[in-house]
Amino acid sequence: MKKIQFLINDNTLSIGYKIENNVFRNLNNTNIISKDDLVFDIKYFKNNLKLVAGFLNVMVKNDNITRAVIEQEELIVISLDLLNYLPSITDLVIKPDVGIDYEMHLAILKNDTLRSINLYSIPTYLLERIDTTKNIKIETRVEVFYISNFLRVNKLTSYSDVFYKRKIVIDYEFKDIDYKDFDQFLSINNYLKTIYFEYIDMDFIKSVVRHLREAKKRNITLCIKGTENNLSYFLALEEFAKKSKYVKQNKIKFKIDYTKEYKFENFMKLLNFTTMKYMLVVIIISCVIGYGLNEYDLYMSSTEIDSITDNISDLLEEFEYLDPIPEPEPEPEPNPMDPTNPVTTTTKPKPNYVSPYYKNYAKVISVLKQTNPDTVGWLTVNNTTVNYPVVQANNNSYYLNHDFNKNSNSLGWVFMDYRNNASDLDQNTVIYGHNIAKAKLMFGNLSATLKSSWYTKADNQYITFNTERGDMQWRIFSIYTIAATNDYLYNTFATQADFLAFVEKMRSRSIYNFGAEIKENDKIITLSTCQSNGKNRLVVHAVLVK
Repeated sequence: MKKIQFLINDNTLSIGYKIENNVFRNLNNTNIISKDDLVFDIKYFKNNLKLVAGFLNVMVKNDNITRAVIEQEELIVISLDLLNYLPSITDLVIKPDVGIDYEMHLAILKNDTLRSINLYSIPTYLLERIDTTKNIKIETRVEVFYISNFLRVNKLTSYSDVFYKRKIVIDYEFKDIDYKDFDQFLSINNYLKTIYFEYIDMDFIKSVVRHLREAKKRNITLCIKGTENNLSYFLALEEFAKKSKYVKQNKIKFKIDYTKEYKFENFMKLLNFTTMKYMLVVIIISCVIGYGLNEYDLYMSSTEIDSITDNISDLLEEFEYLDPIPEPEPEPEPNPMDPTNPVTTTTKPKPNYVSPYYKNYAKVISVLKQTNPDTVGWLTVNNTTVNYPVVQANNNSYYLNHDFNKNSNSLGWVFMDYRNNASDLDQNTVIYGHNIAKAKLMFGNLSATLKSSWYTKADNQYITFNTERGDMQWRIFSIYTIAATNDYLYNTFATQADFLAFVEKMRSRSIYNFGAEIKENDKIITLSTCQSNGKNRLVVHAVLVK
């Protein structure tokens, strides 16, 4: 039997399911009210929300609880309703890795007590609505807001876009994410008049009409682009319109757009040679301008990165005597006339500094923190251009477009996953960087590791990644490219067996057998960057050996 359980630990109220095997028959057995184990039957909880909130309020106030965590997706909406009655809780973490939908969004809008919410992702138009109506800071745990093809094609990026849209375009059969966003669109929009189908089949048309019926939409025109494929469904569309009560009663109209299709099919015939010539010139000029703008942005961003790395080098040179080698003891004055005591020349010891940066990385990082407190380490990959201080923000998006000086920069910086412990290091520490191949900046030169002439050299099989806690060497055990996935980004593991299974899975992908031994308590680092315009990932794994 599912029950909802409330636990208080470390200034946090956790809300989640407690699964019981035995079936209880009365209220006293299904609801437990104590500070250590506050459990309610889920049906009782939903029907007595204010009463449950009363019990919780006493506990929350007595323990000065200001933070709540929702453990399961099914409990998000009801828990947000509950938090309306717990005004002392101002911070919320929605733990499941799910996108916020319209119902959850409405529950957030109803709340007047929360000041910050950490969640997996949220559509930009719902985020905008929250930003403009509530004083709540929304923090997401993913790099980029993913949007469906439906939202992208119709440019539905803001709440006002969704609310006032009069015409939408559907250019391919919906996937689950498209249907979800389509339903949310229908829930918000008040002005829709036309749906223009560039692609149809009968099952898809019926499915879209069903969603319109569930949203209680009226006076909608379904305009079908008159392609040869679409026109083959003409008779079936007519038959469906005649038989559907919803279509007739709610004035849902079907229309075939012959004119636009005709113009498209005969476009080239309508153009004379001169028009085509001018159009070709315009296209070429547009391409040149676009290419030029991209190159200019790359040049300016690269120049800024070069300036930063030079400044870092200059800054460290200023501190090169931070940890000098002690002066040697003075020797007796030589006696030129005594052959047993010849004249010797004492060479002044060099500072503990190796170009271009210190060996003493604890001092290096301490100095760099004065410029950027986010500095957590220094990463060097032999015989590549990867030789940067590593930073860490409270999310994985900030340093995608900010440099070491925290200025906007499309090349970003090399950064550690926000989930990792930068001090003690988790079993898998993940480090990201853009693949700026043309300028060989960030992880732009990491692709060198894919060449046999690189990875077969013993010296190249060791990576240096240092933190304030110490200087560390890591031995590579896997290098590979893979289609975009997140399955190599786990930073902690429930058991030692899980960790070893993960390691073997990563090792099995490697383009080369490095023969590195990995034990159950070892720690590894993972370097990750994009390949093939973001479609693939280049990944390097290494185990701590020194």
